[in-house]
Amino acid sequence: MRLAALACLPAVVSSVAAEPPSPSQFLKFTVGEDRQLADYGQITAYFKALAAASPRVQIENLGPTTQGRDMIMAVISSEANLRAKAKYQDIARKLADPRGLSEAQIDALSKEGKAIVLVSCSIHASEIGATQMAMEWAHALATAKDAETLRRLDKVILLLVPSLNPDGQMMETEYYRKNLGTKYEGGRLPYLYHPYVGHDNNRDWYMLTQKETVAMNRAAYHTWLPQVWLDEHQMGATGPRMFVPPYANPVAKEVHPLVWRTVDLLGTTMSLRLEQGGKTGVAYGTMFDAYWPGGTKNTGWWKNVVGLLTEVASARLATPITVDPTELSGGGKGLVEYKAQTNFPSPWKGGDWRLRDILDYERIASDALLEACANLKDDLLRNRARMANASIQAGDPTTYYRIPAHQTDPVAGARLAHLLAENGAEVKVAKDGSFLVPTAQPLGRFVKEMMEPQRYPEIRPIAGAPPIAPYDVAAWTLPMMMGAESAKATLTEPERAALRPLKAEDWPTGGVEGKGAVVALARGSVASAGLLNAHLRTGTAKVALAPFDSEGRHFPSGTVLFPASAATNFNPWRRSPRGSSRR
Repeated sequence: MRLAALACLPAVVSSVAAEPPSPSQFLKFTVGEDRQLADYGQITAYFKALAAASPRVQIENLGPTTQGRDMIMAVISSEANLRAKAKYQDIARKLADPRGLSEAQIDALSKEGKAIVLVSCSIHASEIGATQMAMEWAHALATAKDAETLRRLDKVILLLVPSLNPDGQMMETEYYRKNLGTKYEGGRLPYLYHPYVGHDNNRDWYMLTQKETVAMNRAAYHTWLPQVWLDEHQMGATGPRMFVPPYANPVAKEVHPLVWRTVDLLGTTMSLRLEQGGKTGVAYGTMFDAYWPGGTKNTGWWKNVVGLLTEVASARLATPITVDPTELSGGGKGLVEYKAQTNFPSPWKGGDWRLRDILDYERIASDALLEACANLKDDLLRNRARMANASIQAGDPTTYYRIPAHQTDPVAGARLAHLLAENGAEVKVAKDGSFLVPTAQPLGRFVKEMMEPQRYPEIRPIAGAPPIAPYDVAAWTLPMMMGAESAKATLTEPERAALRPLKAEDWPTGGVEGKGAVVALARGSVASAGLLNAHLRTGTAKVALAPFDSEGRHFPSGTVLFPASAATNFNPWRRSPRGSSRR
């Protein structure tokens, strides 16, 4: 019997040796240490090693970034949940579009399903702390043995994206390392930290122009359908140490009130746990408003998703700073003066501030989110269906937004229709090729917000004072922005019955008319700019300096010409509703 017991020892030792490595062990430096940063390549390698060692972690590749890197998402939950993740995705999909479900069925699915919670990090690459914290948080969840963490993982499927801007994260870490020990250490990158759009990559979440945005949008609104989305940011160094929701005014009137009630509850849980952890300087109801739909989680508000923002005060990347108490100041609306008030009860008093502080604040807030979502799991799922049904009922089943097939710009209407579908909205096609967007659908509020004009509300700090300027973009009506004609239309029952779902191939046909050795580019469509750029890259495009006539047609000066042998139907705007490029 003793020999048999001893024979078991190697297996026990082997099991202990297989414990997932901590980020610091794997990277061979202390994560969060002054002047140390893990770059995106190291972060990706760590998450893959963690997934290989832990049955609680799986890695999904969301797609290539602009520079060709894999943008990964870690799916973290209990082993049982991950084995059945397709089932829970299906439940989330049914609750996001509950048409045909009874209240009893919704209630049963809400109890059976899991809360799907998306946490995205560091879309602005200089706000780098969350990319480091994500590794520590994932390791803690993968190795925890306490009953409370296991309960949370049983209730929640966490989708953790360590960086929404991997290319920029690499730019920032490389530039930081290059300048360590110089006067430029921790300074601003002297070029965009996204290959094309820089800071405005967080203004792209309804236009979906960038590869990273398209990939994350597809995962969020076509694959996983999360009920909650937290986006983790950083802000300036001389105000509060952290912003958590509730948000400041104004509030978007088309968003369902349950979004704001849940945002407030989850944010308050964050601030409570931060206060209990001795983290002073946490503010809410200031700076960041609840109005515009261009940011990551903001767009989700109109899609019945509870979207939350955190903002932590910045250091100089991984280089510590010292903030004198006299430098501390309020941030305008909601916190005019830097002093204790109800939404800022324990001001930070100044002193040293470093990367480790950023990680600690973000980690407490992230754990608090997981705790609250586990506690509210049934409510989160049930409310998703409740908000979707309210959106359907707010529309009229006979009323649609009609986007005519024949427009001044023949491609603009198709671009608009496919963009709405890519965002997750329901879009149909009539026999004449026109696009019809139902007002009575789960994303009806989003469709209305995108299709109708906005007028920014006047918010005044006190009566008689001048209005406060918008935090950010104040209008975004897509037909106006995209040059597409649209109008509301009432359809009869036979007309509605004749509609079919939008398909990827529902685009205007183009091509070359006539014969000859030279092709003249028609300039009536925005899409012609993409075709022009394709030929500019090859050096085949020429410009007519004078007007001319050919084959019975008149061409003005400035007409772009290229050889017929190089003609192509290249169309940079042609994308399927799921965002895949079709060129």
